[in-house]
Amino acid sequence: MSNNPTLCIQVDAELQLRLSELRYAKEIYALVIRNKEHLQRWMPWAEAEVSLDGIREYLKFSLLQFANGEGCQWGIWYQGKLAGAIGYNNFNWANYKVEIGYWLDAAMQGKGLVTKACSTLVTYAFDEYGLNKVEIHCGVDNKRSRAIPERLGFTQEGIIRQAEKFRDHYADQVFYGMLASEWNALHKGRSS
Repeated sequence: MSNNPTLCIQVDAELQLRLSELRYAKEIYALVIRNKEHLQRWMPWAEAEVSLDGIREYLKFSLLQFANGEGCQWGIWYQGKLAGAIGYNNFNWANYKVEIGYWLDAAMQGKGLVTKACSTLVTYAFDEYGLNKVEIHCGVDNKRSRAIPERLGFTQEGIIRQAEKFRDHYADQVFYGMLASEWNALHKGRSS
């Protein structure tokens, strides 16, 4: 079996987005376990028990989602090592839009990795999938996560109260949106 990823988007010389395949289950599991406390603060799924088998089931679901054209999940690979995850959560083909979700190893924050990965996926959504809108939803108090759509020029469209349920509380989410026409205006001269 080849060591080359099945689907890989080369962001720059050091950064790749690789389709989340079953062969990466151990690396994903190790990264989630290492960051579990960090992730639990912002992502309800991280509060659940994490197992290698659970990661494998998630990857099977993600690959089925990809095969059915319903979404796509990638690993963020920096200098050949898994640093986080990013993906299209649930394509909305009726309205030609998608939400991008992401998380990053706490030790990798501050390098601009998610901003670059997000920018690449926004361009990909518009150019390759012909979508009209990309959304990013973040916890209202998650300043690092919110900085990404703000840095990329997204418009804050609103706050949904108690949008996510954690074990012991509900959390508000802020919604950001970017239209294809806005992205093209911001990135004049890019190839489409």
